[in-house]
Amino acid sequence: RSILTALGIAVALFAFCMIRTFIGAWYSGVDASAKNRLVTRNSVSLIFYLPLSYQNSIAQVAGVAKVGMGNWFGGIYQDERYRFQQFASDENYLDVYPEFKVDPIDRGAWTQDRSGILVGRDLANNFGLKVGDTFRLKGTIFPGLWDFTVRGIFDGREGTPDTRIMLFHWSYLNERNRVEIGRQPDQAGFYVIQLLPGADPAIVSKEIDSRFSNSYAETHTETETAFVQGFVSMSSTIIQTLNVVSVVVLGIMLLVLSNTVLMSFRERFREYSVLKSLGFATSKLSLLIVGEALFLSFFGLVLLGLFLFPIMSLPPQKLLGDLMNFFPVFKVSWMNIGICVLLAILIAFLSSLVPLLALRRMRIVDGLRRLG
Repeated sequence: RSILTALGIAVALFAFCMIRTFIGAWYSGVDASAKNRLVTRNSVSLIFYLPLSYQNSIAQVAGVAKVGMGNWFGGIYQDERYRFQQFASDENYLDVYPEFKVDPIDRGAWTQDRSGILVGRDLANNFGLKVGDTFRLKGTIFPGLWDFTVRGIFDGREGTPDTRIMLFHWSYLNERNRVEIGRQPDQAGFYVIQLLPGADPAIVSKEIDSRFSNSYAETHTETETAFVQGFVSMSSTIIQTLNVVSVVVLGIMLLVLSNTVLMSFRERFREYSVLKSLGFATSKLSLLIVGEALFLSFFGLVLLGLFLFPIMSLPPQKLLGDLMNFFPVFKVSWMNIGICVLLAILIAFLSSLVPLLALRRMRIVDGLRRLG
């Protein structure tokens, strides 16, 4: 019974830890976003574009240091189940995102090659890419086959762990839009804005949007954190459900441990009465009950470690499979492990409350009467 109880505790804690890790992975993009960076998009929706002329106008707003532009591409490379970020961008884009560590030589080679691309380290490792390789995408938003050449592989600075990203020249996309695809050229999907030190994001955002009010393409400007948070909020129902499930898991763990501790107390009721008759104080007998609950909880933690740490050592691709598209940054944090330890201790004390109250009210004569 004790082994099964400890195993139940381990399973419950494992489920709780995984759920909290999934929630943390969901918000990883929000945590990694910059507070001093703005995103300007069409006020109607992100799928509607903005005129190219907006870039110079935004750059003239007080508090703006640099403006980069980009278009989401949405192509397919080899396996359509594997999704990664693909942006047609200008050179300013790299300056606005200093967390991308691009070698100056690679950047120079990319600048000189109209069809050159820069790829993140994670993306390169996943497909075994190296500088000079050909990279062909099948367009979805922008139809056709798009051939690129890898001109550089970049890493992310600390706090930017997800480098499943590809950047290519916006001018190349614009040229093919004009000549081959027949889409309206000179349109940007969004603008990213680096603020000067001390600039107020709210004031700068309001000034940018006021410049294009009553135009045919009005803008909506917000911090990058709010921009990413907007995507996360679309899945708020899922997040709330996961939070509820995590609480339910803890409740089940409490019930399982409480049942075991209470059954153990009932079976030893006569022994506790004998000990009381021999002069053992209620406080000392209480230590036996709490100690048993703590032992079962820590036994469960040991079992948890036996299968949690091997799972932590697995690469995310092998652990998550296609879920990597939704959780590019998935790592069990030591904070979540620490929370599991604290919860195990807390639940051990809570599960002991009923037996402790019964022990406090127990009369010696009641226990001795059961002996006969």
